[in-house]
Amino acid sequence: MTETPNSPENATDHQPPGVPSPLDHHGGARPRGLDTVPHSSTDTGRYGRLFRTLPALNLTDEQYRAVAAQMEEATLAPGWGNAPGQGDNPTLPAGYTYLAQFVDHDITFDPVSVLGAANDPDALANFRTPRFDLDSLYGGGPKVSPWLYDQSDPDKLLVHTNPGTPGNETLATRDLPRNEQGRALVGDPRNDVHAIVAQLHLAFSLFHNAVVDKVRADPTLVGGAPATPAPDSPYNPANPAPSGPTVTFAQICTLVRWHYQWLVLRDLLPRLVGADVANAVLVTDKKGRLKTDLKLYSVRRNAWMPVEFSGAAYRFGHSLVRDAYQLNATSGAIPVFSASPTPGPVEDLRGFRPLVAALEVQWHRFFDALPSSGPETQTSRLFDTHLAASLSHLPTGIDTERRPLALLNLFRGQALGLPSGEDVAIAVSSATGTPALSVSTGLPHPSPLWFWLLKEAETGGGNQLGPVGGRIVAEVLVGLAAKDPSGFLRARPDWKPNLVGTDAFTMADLLTIAGVQL
Repeated sequence: MTETPNSPENATDHQPPGVPSPLDHHGGARPRGLDTVPHSSTDTGRYGRLFRTLPALNLTDEQYRAVAAQMEEATLAPGWGNAPGQGDNPTLPAGYTYLAQFVDHDITFDPVSVLGAANDPDALANFRTPRFDLDSLYGGGPKVSPWLYDQSDPDKLLVHTNPGTPGNETLATRDLPRNEQGRALVGDPRNDVHAIVAQLHLAFSLFHNAVVDKVRADPTLVGGAPATPAPDSPYNPANPAPSGPTVTFAQICTLVRWHYQWLVLRDLLPRLVGADVANAVLVTDKKGRLKTDLKLYSVRRNAWMPVEFSGAAYRFGHSLVRDAYQLNATSGAIPVFSASPTPGPVEDLRGFRPLVAALEVQWHRFFDALPSSGPETQTSRLFDTHLAASLSHLPTGIDTERRPLALLNLFRGQALGLPSGEDVAIAVSSATGTPALSVSTGLPHPSPLWFWLLKEAETGGGNQLGPVGGRIVAEVLVGLAAKDPSGFLRARPDWKPNLVGTDAFTMADLLTIAGVQL
């Protein structure tokens, strides 16, 4: 099939030339090739479209700026993310905002703007495998990415332990491994963007290492899990299992990945889209096996990344971000990004620097079901069209002009040639047979898709995504998992988590096994 590129007449480059940033994915410089995303699905590693026949929405820059302006909050307003109140979502603990971000970094990565390629011949390329395979954690494996692994025990990921020598007392006890300039040595630089997601990445590293120890003590835990097709290392002879067959590094990774996939599909997804939508897309049959029922996301051969998902529907997370977070008992409320262009080490949560003890996370403040979870557990904000004030002045590392995140998201949707929210709502309702909500955007023109999906969620109360946004997110996440040849949905649809003695594996279980501060 011939692919017809889309070239919006009004698409222009809104980012001045400058040093590329690894955070351009979040809305800074426009990657070359965004205006040539094909209108048909393509092979693994490429972007495509769910709604090939829908026309692109093209508004003027002034119209996009007006939409962005009404999404911004000018101050740290109580009740809108800085203190408990009207803008809080009591059904969603704050940590799931950042688990969703971690998942996004696992399945999507657009390094074109980072590489500064002179020519992008066909389209925007997704260099991150569109699978829940934790390649942001594992990189290419111990042989291809040895800097990510512990040289003394190459089955384990490298974790930096602060020795506590004079001058280091203010550093965290554990941190991601870093180079001499403080940048984290991880499979995805975006996982060092701020202190919360960096420590979540660290928690996943510690979880992997704990699973290595569990499997060495009880090799039957792998349960016949196949070795994930990835660079492998021999089972570490320095720490052999007391009995039983040899277990490979790749089998351990499979066990970790399958628990992670279960976590995404059975813990995170229902919280984002609601149990009804999640169960409509991922169905449990009479034998207890999980099956998919996809109406929107069609994959003929290999998985691909829909731009309606990556450029709009999955950007719901920006509306969930609070202005400030209490990380531990003594931290106080710390804003995500300070208004100051040169903040102090504990003035905000920006990353790309060693973790200090004052910013160490106590995870019961972010997730439920932990022993200390309760009144101190912070919630996310509502799914709505309000973005926290911290996001209206991005660090220069993200955008040299420090423009609002809402504006950058809208410009990116324009460059991607996304259709209007109204058109997508009609298409989703027709394909799924479910009625869409009656959404009044208050705009004098058709709505940008990202804004419309947030308004839909807001119209429904804001505790979860609406029927259109929720269905897009559910179908893509489930579809990616179902098309992963090494994922449990494809290889063992009857598989259940086995690390905690129950199949109700949640983030609380992962953090407990990881041995982080609870």
